[in-house]
Amino acid sequence: MISLLFAAMVWTSVPAGVPTTVSAESGSVAVQLSEEGRITAVRLQAAGEFLPASGETGLEGFSRAGKTERRNGADGAVSFFRSLRQESTGRTCQVVDRFSPGPDSVLWEVEVTGVEPLTTPIATRLQVPVDGQSRFWTAWSDPLHSDKGWHDPLEPQPLQDLTWYYGAPAFNEKAPLLGYCPVHGDTFCIPLATVIEPKQDLGLSLVLSPGDPLLDLELHTAKDGGITFSRINHRIGKDHAVLFRMDLVSHRADPRAALGWMAARYPDYFEPPLPAAHDIAGCGAYSSWEGDLDVAKFRRMAFRVNWKASFDFPYMGMFLPPVPGDEDRWFRFNDKACGQPLPGEDNWSSVARMRAYSEKMRGYGFEVLNYFNVTEFGVNLKGAGAVTPGADKNPEAWKNGNDFTYTRAADGVLLSSEGKTWGTWGAAVAMDPGGPNYQAFLLDQARRHVEKLPASAGVCIDRMDWLRFRNPNADEGSWFDGKPCRLLYDSWRDLMPKLAPIFHNAGKFIFVNNHLKRIDLLRYVDGIYCEFAHNGRALNTTGLLTVHKPAIGWTASVEDLKPDPDGFFQRYLHMGVYPTVPLSGNDHTIAPDAWAERFYLDYGPLLDAMRGKHWVLQAHVVTVKDNAAKANLFAVPEGFVMPVTFGGEAREVEVVLQWLPVKEGVEKMRVEAMYPGMEKWTDLQVVDIAPEMRIVVPLQRKCAMVRLTP
Repeated sequence: MISLLFAAMVWTSVPAGVPTTVSAESGSVAVQLSEEGRITAVRLQAAGEFLPASGETGLEGFSRAGKTERRNGADGAVSFFRSLRQESTGRTCQVVDRFSPGPDSVLWEVEVTGVEPLTTPIATRLQVPVDGQSRFWTAWSDPLHSDKGWHDPLEPQPLQDLTWYYGAPAFNEKAPLLGYCPVHGDTFCIPLATVIEPKQDLGLSLVLSPGDPLLDLELHTAKDGGITFSRINHRIGKDHAVLFRMDLVSHRADPRAALGWMAARYPDYFEPPLPAAHDIAGCGAYSSWEGDLDVAKFRRMAFRVNWKASFDFPYMGMFLPPVPGDEDRWFRFNDKACGQPLPGEDNWSSVARMRAYSEKMRGYGFEVLNYFNVTEFGVNLKGAGAVTPGADKNPEAWKNGNDFTYTRAADGVLLSSEGKTWGTWGAAVAMDPGGPNYQAFLLDQARRHVEKLPASAGVCIDRMDWLRFRNPNADEGSWFDGKPCRLLYDSWRDLMPKLAPIFHNAGKFIFVNNHLKRIDLLRYVDGIYCEFAHNGRALNTTGLLTVHKPAIGWTASVEDLKPDPDGFFQRYLHMGVYPTVPLSGNDHTIAPDAWAERFYLDYGPLLDAMRGKHWVLQAHVVTVKDNAAKANLFAVPEGFVMPVTFGGEAREVEVVLQWLPVKEGVEKMRVEAMYPGMEKWTDLQVVDIAPEMRIVVPLQRKCAMVRLTP
């Protein structure tokens, strides 16, 4: 059902024929606006007609007060100034809407200010005409809004009365979803909403800027063509103006066109800061194993990188202790005793040992991502009352996790509104990386990593689910229960511009295990290693977030491959994501298993073929005749690869390519195919470059990996 949030908001739909005062247009897309600054009509083609529509931004519980003032700008922009009054309190807010022509969109900016600090949902609603053929699309975890099975996220659906959450529902301290896992079908990962009209081959997208200070966000859709983005928990006040930017974009009727527009408009969020991250793309592992490997076998599985389930650190957060020498040892992390050995176990580490492991793996041709975490700290913590006297001045306080947590890192300890810590595994606590002292410690750990582990490829940052929590003892960006606070999304945005250059300037990559699937959190991220991708919903959002980045996904156990191992691997191929291989020492992921390894060896060469992939994001670039199979298309350094999957009983299918974006001067393409269980390419044909190219693709085990090269 549509949230009752909007019951107090008055939306005015302007019927066709009502006079408008001004239009804002750019290329094919244009909007007409009323004297009050409401959208009254949209046009999707340069020579097309305006269609009746409505749209405006409102505040829950507020209504218009007084007249709207319009100002025209020299750049073709038009601005509307209006006041809103809260019925329950009489408090007022000022809203400025600015519509201006962009190169290929109409830019819609909304600024909200108030007198007394407050928070209320800020909702932008667009109502467009739809019929039974109209379809809707967003970057969703599941197009059917389902928590079961896997469904192709590239398939638009009829509009329904539904609510979608950006990354996750807003945190509720009274009923918290601790350790939020991205396994639900009601989330979206990129803030855009697209209505598609297949008969006219037209689409209209409302795109929110990922560069805005987004906190919690909901997307509400309605059968009648209503689309509403509701921004929650933002602080509105005299000194806290809130500015949001949106674009209205017209394109052809394909989700790829909408996603492609956004990836081109905001490349800093879609492209890896270090393009060389694609060099380490491949199947992954999360293993503590430091012994020898069957290198040839794992290469055939497309294995390339181990996110070291190290527990090399003495406790969570103290990743490289300040020991005097590189050979000096410490006891590895365990959740049973801090700094105490477990009998009979190889439970020590050192800088030298960690360095040697990275060098060994690089010698094999594999890479290592070391464990990093910015939202958890300690082990077996007893609390501030158990700190050793004088620990705040003791240079060796790091040896006691409780002492270090509650002295040097104390300003990062995340507390509830009742002043209690949030516990996590190993009796550690959740942390706010916005705390100045704790943040400085994290930056120092990054610098030690760069200095001490030169053969490491970088880090993978774990447990981003804590970012949805609220710090009631900080004053930044948000307002709750009549008091200022800070959502940890803002802490992440403060930390990453400082942390990322330390790694990137040294040529090291930053991957994340992003439980919160949100594009705005990936500005400084090179790739994703998703702990939940064996779940179809997390696989979808991981793939959509990494259309131009490398991505690796979990394989929790051999059971994930059952009862359909071919279907398991073909989902990963379709989404451009690599699975986790069965490696000794894997932590809560797939262990060595002869039956499972056979399928990894079968599909390894197909997975290997998509290294360096960039989704080709243009409308109708690839389709399969009669929908007899699924197909996706990736640009790779040598040309293109095209996974054709889920072919059912078909022995061959016809794939149609339209306006393939080949390099200038290329006149012909060689078409080859590779199948599960094969390691060599099979020639299919040579095709002439044309606006439309039809390729007959034989299938084996319901699929083929097709390669097109000049």
